[in-house]
Amino acid sequence: MILFSGISSCRNTDKTGKILSSVEQMIEQHPDSALILLDSIPDFYRLNNKEQNTYCLLRIQAKDKLYKDIASDTVIINVKDYFISKKDFPNAALAAFYCGRVLHEQKNIDKAVYAYLEAEELADKTKNINLKGLIYGNLGILFREHSLFEKAIDLNKEAVKMYDKVKNYKNKISAVQLIGDCFLLSEKTDSAFYYYNESLSLADSCNIPDFQSSIRQSIGVAYRQKDNYKEAKKYFNEALSFPIDSIKRARILLNVAQVYNLEDKTDSVKLYLDQALKLQVNDPRLLRTTYLLRSKIEEKNSNYLEALKSYKEYYNYTMKVYDNEKISKLLELKEKYDFDKIKYSNDQLTIKHQRIQILFILSLAAIGLLILLIYWKSSRNKNLMLDLEEKIVGLQKMADNVSKENHTFRNIAFNQLNIITKAASIKNELNRNEQETGEKLLRKFNQIVYGQNTLNWDNIYELMNQLQNDSYKKIKEKYPQLTETEFRILCLSCENTNDTEIAIILDKTIPMIRKARNKIRIKLKMPKYTHDYFLFFKNNL
Repeated sequence: MILFSGISSCRNTDKTGKILSSVEQMIEQHPDSALILLDSIPDFYRLNNKEQNTYCLLRIQAKDKLYKDIASDTVIINVKDYFISKKDFPNAALAAFYCGRVLHEQKNIDKAVYAYLEAEELADKTKNINLKGLIYGNLGILFREHSLFEKAIDLNKEAVKMYDKVKNYKNKISAVQLIGDCFLLSEKTDSAFYYYNESLSLADSCNIPDFQSSIRQSIGVAYRQKDNYKEAKKYFNEALSFPIDSIKRARILLNVAQVYNLEDKTDSVKLYLDQALKLQVNDPRLLRTTYLLRSKIEEKNSNYLEALKSYKEYYNYTMKVYDNEKISKLLELKEKYDFDKIKYSNDQLTIKHQRIQILFILSLAAIGLLILLIYWKSSRNKNLMLDLEEKIVGLQKMADNVSKENHTFRNIAFNQLNIITKAASIKNELNRNEQETGEKLLRKFNQIVYGQNTLNWDNIYELMNQLQNDSYKKIKEKYPQLTETEFRILCLSCENTNDTEIAIILDKTIPMIRKARNKIRIKLKMPKYTHDYFLFFKNNL
């Protein structure tokens, strides 16, 4: 039974691989057939990771080429990350481009631009020149939609260069036409005509009816903007002479009707509107615009009943546009939900197989972390003990010095800090048990030394400055680059106070005092082995 299942699985994998290869070959020319083939793949959740991600990439590519809504296909972001992780840069670049397309459709402009730029970087690694043309072209469309016409023109010009290199004349025609559109929208009709004529010449030489018709329609719109109605009608009628679908034909007829409306020829307007409606196109947006214009014409002719009927149709189609958008969103959400559901099932199977391994790894990690924590705590306590022992010894030495020295800065300053009292308190209050744990000792030391009669630096500084004839004031003026802490350490160092004593007086750690002293030497460019700080300043002030 297991053997049969394995053979069946291999057969399914082979079949899926062949389908995906066929789709890759036909997707550019026949995206509709490609989508049907993709939908024929059974048991999506049984596909391996590479097949699943290839399937998702091809599917969004086919949908986009068929002008289907891709705004909810956010799975493409995971697809891009997968191909990047596998260093499959050709597919990663294409997936990044479709990330940009999805974000573009979502009107998430900043993220869309970033995604297109990421796609460009990835495309550079593959030298996919045609894809770079698509990236520049879609960035151009995005900027055109936000009235950034100059930027859009530059990007489409870059796209044209890319398409020229790979001899992709169809995409080149589209890019040149878009340049013309941008000039027209920025009211530079002469430049618009130049690029329309260039794209038209190329479309006629390649004999592509859709472009031959659409470019003539664009030229007709440009002439209409220049109030040259005769030329506008000429190009619109030429656009109608090509074999195009009923929706495109209806759109051109509506454009002709709008020219006659500008000429105030209401009979001709009605004639062309009627022709457009006879085509019985199922495009609510187009029908909405047609009935609105018809309502205005009937009202102008005082046919109020007909005007009202047309306006009701306009309203009905407006609601239909809204309903269609809502239904489309719901269908896309359902499709995304079904896809996510299948993917979730597949993920659950993978998780089930990996759970034991993960638990084992987590157990090992927990044990390792516990050992590391114990070691860290032990090491920390050891360091605390060493530092505090130095401080306690230093405190006791300071207390001995107070009783020996007379009328010196150290004697006066240490007396102010009650060094003898604090040293005695340390001896009396710290027992052996407390000294065995660093944290308890630290708390007790801080309570005794810093918790009572804390340092008044201003008084200490005033005293030092007087004893040294304003030398410290001059030092501060000459070396403004020193921080306040560094300056205090410097002053105490000049008074032959050692690291431990300074640490106790300033409530700092001994390593921190040593580190600060090194910084002071660097900032003041002191010789490395200078110990008599005051002599150094005496020679330099």
